[in-house]
Amino acid sequence: MCGIAGQVSLRSDRAIDVAALRAMTRALAHRGPDGDGEYVSPGGVAGLGHRRLSIIDLVTGGQPIYNEDRSVAVVLNGEIYNFETLRARLERAGHRFATRSDTEAIAHLYEEDGLDCVRHLRGMFAFILWDERRGRLLAARDRVGKKPLYYAEHGGRLSLASEITALYRLRDLPRTLDPEAIDLYLTHSYIPSPLTILAGVRKLPPAHTLIVEGGAVRVERYWTPPTATVATTETEAAERLTRALEEAVRLRLIADVPLGCFLSGGVDSSIVVALMSRLSDKPVRTFSIGFDREPYSELPYARRVAELFKTEHEEFVVKPDAAGVLPDLAEHFGEPFGDSSALPVWYLSQLARSRVTVALNGDGGDELFAGYPWYATAARLAGIARRVPRIARAALRGPLGRRLQHALPRAYAKGLDLLARDDATRFAALRRTLEEPIRARLYAPALAARVDGAALSYLDAAYRGAGTDDLVRAMAITDVMTYLPEDLLVKVDRMAMAHALEGRSPFLDAEVVELALAWPARLKRDANGGKRILKRAFGPLFPPGFLDRPKMGFSAPVDEWFRSELRWRLEARLFGGVFAEAALVEPGAVRALLREHDAGRSHGATLWNLLMLAEWFERFGGSMRWS
Repeated sequence: MCGIAGQVSLRSDRAIDVAALRAMTRALAHRGPDGDGEYVSPGGVAGLGHRRLSIIDLVTGGQPIYNEDRSVAVVLNGEIYNFETLRARLERAGHRFATRSDTEAIAHLYEEDGLDCVRHLRGMFAFILWDERRGRLLAARDRVGKKPLYYAEHGGRLSLASEITALYRLRDLPRTLDPEAIDLYLTHSYIPSPLTILAGVRKLPPAHTLIVEGGAVRVERYWTPPTATVATTETEAAERLTRALEEAVRLRLIADVPLGCFLSGGVDSSIVVALMSRLSDKPVRTFSIGFDREPYSELPYARRVAELFKTEHEEFVVKPDAAGVLPDLAEHFGEPFGDSSALPVWYLSQLARSRVTVALNGDGGDELFAGYPWYATAARLAGIARRVPRIARAALRGPLGRRLQHALPRAYAKGLDLLARDDATRFAALRRTLEEPIRARLYAPALAARVDGAALSYLDAAYRGAGTDDLVRAMAITDVMTYLPEDLLVKVDRMAMAHALEGRSPFLDAEVVELALAWPARLKRDANGGKRILKRAFGPLFPPGFLDRPKMGFSAPVDEWFRSELRWRLEARLFGGVFAEAALVEPGAVRALLREHDAGRSHGATLWNLLMLAEWFERFGGSMRWS
């Protein structure tokens, strides 16, 4: 895993700015502390920069890497797990390889398949490729967005980089805030692609390519999730899943450096540890994180798994004073990011990097196999709603329903609102961080006047685009296209790479994803909860009933922290400094939230979002503007 940067001229009278390219590359040094590399095309039309974290081919794997005559240059962030298969095919076609690096396979594959080369890659990746003969730049991200790529047009050039902070090094980068991005962030805890905090900077979405030819820039999708349901028996599905996931783990054990695994003690990471132990000839190193408040800590379960598979196990306990690293989190995310579990992942990555360079994880299991609690809630509410006459549900959405909701206790009113919705808007309402009534009173005129409410329809629009009437499959596909790449994978990438640690996710292998998304809901959820087929396939590796315990989640105890040790920092950031000067939110509304929170209402997620937005403004906001 590495950091990559690139720049290409969009005008015939303008060469690239090599100094700017080098500045962007230097800004990514934390992602690749083992070396750097640079390519500038003969006419100065394009350039590539690379910071290397050595994982495979430690001696000759430096980047950029080229084809035989150096007319194609490429830099890669990530790993191509099927590179050996690709290499064999390409060598049979007459290509000569100069290294053992997986990156070189991309250069030769592009020669063979052109823009379609990306369809054959199995791995986690973002790459930038320059074709000198055609004067073409090609950039791409993997199917589910495990590796990031940002880009911006400025001064007749287009620049790309692994992190937005590298683009901040461009002196002529427009620094205009995007109010819709702020609205989306406060509503969902993240800014979804293609948007970023800046109006002039974009994220390349997962499963997309970016092509620059003749000064024109175009972005194209190359993969979509399967929409058709594949009929299969439970026995056949369990057998196929066992083979696919074991192969995914085996491929992710290929490295010339030490490996380990993040272990929460939950179903997904426990299965990964079990398969690693089966495939390894020495004990697996495992790393776990917990909290000093018992209900939030899964450490006892992680210890049981470590004992069962005889791993070399290490732990770290996060306490409230650990929030002192929040400015570091704001720095590494580069734009507002509100998932509070980023804090424990920071410390987990720090712990793991002290022993290994690569850490596998269980990311993706909940999305692919319906493990989240909101899947059960949405299915239950949908079942109830279908028994309510349509005319009654329509009435609940009208003035009568609103009056009734105002008269009821909050919990009942919320339930009534959810029943009145259709499947798409109900799912969106369940998944939003910021409730609509709070949003209405929280936004100050400086923000409210600049947004149109699109943030409220973001998730239900994604749900409607899932292409299936199967409720559970639609939710899973929506999460794979939104929450997974925009929240979970961003969190793990930035926190791990802040410590030069490579994270690998076997559940997000291309074959596992294709299998799981095509299976019907009955293989994923039953009366006992989610992950039915996962437990059927891998249950024999564990003691009876071990995989059946309820899901805990992986969030910091921010509700309690905001009533105690973290309160001073929250108030200092929200009511003073750069964030307060921006006047995005109403101070009175924030104080009302704090009073309600102290009285027992749970506003922890919203308050955390506000805190991390304020931390971002404190670090970067002074140089930004509205227009």
